[in-house]
Amino acid sequence: MNKVAIIHFNPIELYPPVMNLLNFIASQQDQNLQVRVFTMHADSSQKLFETNSLLVKICRLGQFRKDSASQAYSSYFSFYAGAIAEILSWRPGAILYYETLSSLPAYFYKRILHSKCKLFIHYHEYVSPGEYENGGILSHWLHRQEKKLYSVAEWVSQTNADRMRLFLQDNNLATADNQHIMPNYPPASWILKREKKPAMSSLKIIYTGALSMDTMYLKEFAEWVLKQPDHVTFHIYSSNTNLETKAYLQSLDNQRIKYFEAVDYFLLPEILANYDVGVILYKGHIPNYVYNAPNKLFEYFACGLDVWFPENMKTALSYLTTGTFPQIKAFNFSQLDDIDFPAAVKTDGLRYQSSGFFCEDVYLNLFDRITN
Repeated sequence: MNKVAIIHFNPIELYPPVMNLLNFIASQQDQNLQVRVFTMHADSSQKLFETNSLLVKICRLGQFRKDSASQAYSSYFSFYAGAIAEILSWRPGAILYYETLSSLPAYFYKRILHSKCKLFIHYHEYVSPGEYENGGILSHWLHRQEKKLYSVAEWVSQTNADRMRLFLQDNNLATADNQHIMPNYPPASWILKREKKPAMSSLKIIYTGALSMDTMYLKEFAEWVLKQPDHVTFHIYSSNTNLETKAYLQSLDNQRIKYFEAVDYFLLPEILANYDVGVILYKGHIPNYVYNAPNKLFEYFACGLDVWFPENMKTALSYLTTGTFPQIKAFNFSQLDDIDFPAAVKTDGLRYQSSGFFCEDVYLNLFDRITN
């Protein structure tokens, strides 16, 4: 029996790429495979994720509490102790961990107890040396330890080549066979062909995901929308924001800009089908958001929406389209009034080209490495 442990400290419900990977693993129907996922409980507002396969078991080890430092460290201790105990009892032959905060059980098992265990490491985000240095004491210490794992891991991956380049520079690593790129693509089932929109019909714009006034062009974009004709609307779906941001959106008191609570990730295609443009708002306040091609870019695109993002998102620039629709476009979000709105959505002379960015193609390589 091939036993694989997946360690993901933060609740997997907040990370669509992990849920997509687990669904992909379940779809392989490999009866010689058992997968156990060690993660935290999501809060009560989140629907708990489960696969349809008995081969994938999700073990939730407590819920993160951060009302005080003592509660936070108690949560860390409970998770690490529980994960280590489960792994020691089960003795997997392979471990995949996500992000530095998930590394301790894998480090303990690989370095101390089972050196032949195959180790796989993936980073959802890029964290610079300065951020590790100035961040939490625990993550700083864990990162110093996990550096010892890079040379013995079967697989170390970032979501794009720019982040991998920075990661190698930061850690003084040379290019090696165990380095991989694993982008955040949606499932192929999300593909939706869209017809061309009639000229000057209603334009519906959507934003999904975490929301911030400080690190995103929310205010700038909302003000731009309000300057456009009445048939332009902007809807936001988010459950990860703060009171200041909600208060700002409520203060607009305008029917064309609306805020909604986030929907279940797997229902998102049904929501996106009602819109024309998906927008990304990152200001790029840290390198992680400059060298970023986020999952929402590919989710919008798969569902047939045009995608607009700030031109300071350097990695996403490689996905700009030419001569086809849906269109992926970059704008200067500090000067949104320069956008030629009718021209930006015009599709005359463009041919339809569906997205080719799907997670199944990405995860097949990882799955083969883990199971063989």
